[in-house]
Amino acid sequence: MPILLALLLATAFPSTSRTSWMRPDSFHLTIGMSRADAMTALEKWAPKPGKDANEMVVDYSDDKALTLLFRKDRLISVRFELFVFLPEIRAAFDEERAYLAESLGKPRKATKSILIYDNALPNIMVVATDDPKSQHGKQGLGVLAVRYYDPR
Repeated sequence: MPILLALLLATAFPSTSRTSWMRPDSFHLTIGMSRADAMTALEKWAPKPGKDANEMVVDYSDDKALTLLFRKDRLISVRFELFVFLPEIRAAFDEERAYLAESLGKPRKATKSILIYDNALPNIMVVATDDPKSQHGKQGLGVLAVRYYDPR
């Protein structure tokens, strides 16, 4: 019986969370780490160059992406993006709001679509876009972006 229980506990269960992947530690990333270490941590997802030499992009899945920004070969920003149907974006935003409130307390600024935590490093900004007139909204998609960054 103990062996069966251990096997059951060791088996990965799919998460029902839409946002649990949207954290640097989910990818073994830390703001301030070297570019080489960040690329090693992400190598199985084949990072691609971004819009300039200081940016790398990871297409995590069809509806998930990461954008990394480097300065002087140090990771200064990780932006997680979730693309879901417009009606689902509010639930994802509320889930991330609840997680951050539980782990970090009250944000310095909070609106219907924005959360800002800037009282400790890394700073965190959460933005939900569910405007049906936006570029993604015209396709029926909303975007949840969670950015961990060093503003210095």
